[in-house]
Amino acid sequence: MATTILTLKGMATSDQGPSVEIRRFSAGMRVITALLTTALLLMHEDSIDVPTLTVLLTYCMWSAWLLWVEASGRARHSALWPYWIDAAWSCLIMKLWSAGAMMMVITLVYPVALATIGYGVGQGLLLTLFALLLTIGLIVDNSSELMRRLGWREYMQVLLILSLVPAAALVARPMGLRLRWLAMLGELEGQLDPRRGLDSTCAELGEHLRNATQADVVALVLPSSLGAPAMIVSREDGCFRATTEVHARLEHLLVQAPVCPMSYVKRPWWDLRSSTRLHADLPLPDGLSTHLAELALTLDVRNLHIVPLTRYARQHGHFLAGYHGKRAPVYDVVALADAAPDLLRVIERATLVDQLQEESAGHERARIGRDLHDSAIQPYLGLKYAVESVALRIPLDNPARAEVDSLAELVNGEVAALRELISGLRTGNEHGDSTLVPAVRRQVRRFSVLFGIDVEIDCPDTLATTRAMASSIFHMVNEVLNNIRKHTAARRVWVSLSVDASMIHLVVRDDAGSMNGRRVNDFRPTSLIERVAELHGTLHISYPDSLNTELVIQIPL
Repeated sequence: MATTILTLKGMATSDQGPSVEIRRFSAGMRVITALLTTALLLMHEDSIDVPTLTVLLTYCMWSAWLLWVEASGRARHSALWPYWIDAAWSCLIMKLWSAGAMMMVITLVYPVALATIGYGVGQGLLLTLFALLLTIGLIVDNSSELMRRLGWREYMQVLLILSLVPAAALVARPMGLRLRWLAMLGELEGQLDPRRGLDSTCAELGEHLRNATQADVVALVLPSSLGAPAMIVSREDGCFRATTEVHARLEHLLVQAPVCPMSYVKRPWWDLRSSTRLHADLPLPDGLSTHLAELALTLDVRNLHIVPLTRYARQHGHFLAGYHGKRAPVYDVVALADAAPDLLRVIERATLVDQLQEESAGHERARIGRDLHDSAIQPYLGLKYAVESVALRIPLDNPARAEVDSLAELVNGEVAALRELISGLRTGNEHGDSTLVPAVRRQVRRFSVLFGIDVEIDCPDTLATTRAMASSIFHMVNEVLNNIRKHTAARRVWVSLSVDASMIHLVVRDDAGSMNGRRVNDFRPTSLIERVAELHGTLHISYPDSLNTELVIQIPL
């Protein structure tokens, strides 16, 4: 998906420029300015020279053409140069019509303000500097009509009024930021597909917000009590979902945060100013600065902006933007706070889709569970009763009794596993912490009993995975053991299953080389390699002692 990079600071601007509505408003203001200036000139001047009339009519026709282009939808791209032409035209009329110099200075406000809204405060201030230099050039030009008709007192008045034009850029800046946020969020609503789920939506949204704020670290902290994630996006590490422990710590540090935007900056010991600022008329809660300092330390930033995600008078999480530098823009956090309800609407859509999918999946799991209970488990129960009946007919001193008892135990284990699976389907509980290790242990024990291969397993008592991950790893273990049975003469196998902060490790070794007296031929388990690749993992086959085979599989969590 294409990423719209929107810079809200300085002279860097978006490639998109102002919205269609702003461009049409600018075109209308340009026509109104041209018509009013022409009307006032005709009313106050008895005779108008040809150059002045030519400049007025040309500007009127050009502004009317731009309005027609915007109104008819023929404009394909935004451009900054019309605002520069507006400023140059105002200064030119000021030179040709010195009596209206005071009024023409006022006409510089509209191009400066609209350029600031569309392209940022840097462009607005640069346009003001351009107009100021042109006006000073007119004043010092001895051949200028403005120089001959106005005195130094009038010159100072013109310069004083012109010096106030930069205020238009500063006043228009918050409005420009607000419009840009709304434009970005409107585009995001059209680009983000809520059907991809809440995690994917929050990840893409975090990337867009980091680009928009130009922050070093961005965190989207949603309520963990509702199963929502805490997404962290950094310039160095990219986007990732915070662990349960980190999510809980972020929520704990934000529990005292008031329902208003706030900023925190780490100050040196000699700076006595407050490190925390609330962008609202609210008292500073006790201990908030300490919590924000720990929050900034957790995210490894120096400056931190916090925006509560509030809608319908309820708080639904926080948005955090952190910066490594000493200073961070303030207007960005205020503009984002105004756009927070729209931002939250994007998240709510993905949440509702997840809820609908979970409810639908729950009904389907319950239906499949009932069908399996009524059909698939019945033959296994019949086999269980038949094996137990045969075992009762064999005397205890018969050597075959031990083998039949082992077979009965194996069938009972499979029936219990099938019942657990059906229970999980009907309740919707993934049992991620309890299914993988018991299932692998049962599979190893069954493999040893059926094929006479001694298998030793080393794994923790519990291994936290989802049911989908547990199922995949279980099938990998089963496939590795079957490959050893079919393609080698191994009599012993060692299986190790472990997990760390970011990876699941499956290591399988056999003694086929020792049994043959030589290293087995190279073998590439194609289906196993494909299964590992689907989980974005790696598979490596080596011979540590130059004789026996070791297979190492690593699956990222």
